Amino acid sequence: MSPNRVSPNRLPTHSGTAIDFTFNGVALKGIAGDTLASALLANGVNVVGRSFKYARPRGIFGHGAEEPNGIIQLGSGAGTVPNLKATQVELYQGLEASSVNGWPSVDFDVMGIIGVFGRLMPPGFYYKTFMYPKKLWMTYEHFIRKAAGLGATPVEADPDSYDRLNQHCDVLVVGAGPAGLVAAREAARTGARVIIADEQSEFGGSLLASKQLIDGLIARDWVASLVTELKAYKNVQMLPRSTVFGYYDHNFLTILERRTDHLGLTSAHEVRQRAAPQV
Repeated sequence: MSPNRVSPNRLPTHSGTAIDFTFNGVALKGIAGDTLASALLANGVNVVGRSFKYARPRGIFGHGAEEPNGIIQLGSGAGTVPNLKATQVELYQGLEASSVNGWPSVDFDVMGIIGVFGRLMPPGFYYKTFMYPKKLWMTYEHFIRKAAGLGATPVEADPDSYDRLNQHCDVLVVGAGPAGLVAAREAARTGARVIIADEQSEFGGSLLASKQLIDGLIARDWVASLVTELKAYKNVQMLPRSTVFGYYDHNFLTILERRTDHLGLTSAHEVRQRAAPQV
């Protein structure tokens, strides 16, 4: 076992369809419903990257968009995607992922020796250190940029297709946690045109991991009943895996809907992502 791996850890009651995937060339197994981050933790992988400056080992720290360490390269070839967060990548059969930094590997990074000299390299030291002699700046720059880069962009044409859809609604609910679900339901009952968007694959937010009772139901069952009710309304559109990333003048909002990212690296027959401005 690698020195940067620990014993596998999976809750005994956690079961589901097995999914094969690889991380840094090592074959691993997860289960349906895992993110890449949860699958790595379940397999005892506790080092997923290296810090930007001193190449110190880093593991999973957060559980969503706030994750600072689990930055990965997904896939290879024309469809490869750099700098995704492991906490936001849903596991699918055959997924291939790798760390974006660490040479020759994330477990043993030669650049880690820089950390020994950390006290000699305060923030911004390179702006002064590498200014002279001026004729060597292009040489310095080559190595600095190579050390600083994270991830690799594809050089081939993107095999996927993308589209844009303009929509109008009376109420846009951002976030499908308990408050968002109730807000969407109450608006829907008035006959308003409602769109509810959440960046996660499931609606429910914090209630998905809660055991409290709501209206006599376990939280997860209460969420399921509310989602079922919302689906029955013709005036409600539900957008999972959708990030609302901009709010502009005249109540103009922008949404990125990830339509097939959870199914595979590329999509031959469907639109992979959709930009959906809302007014």
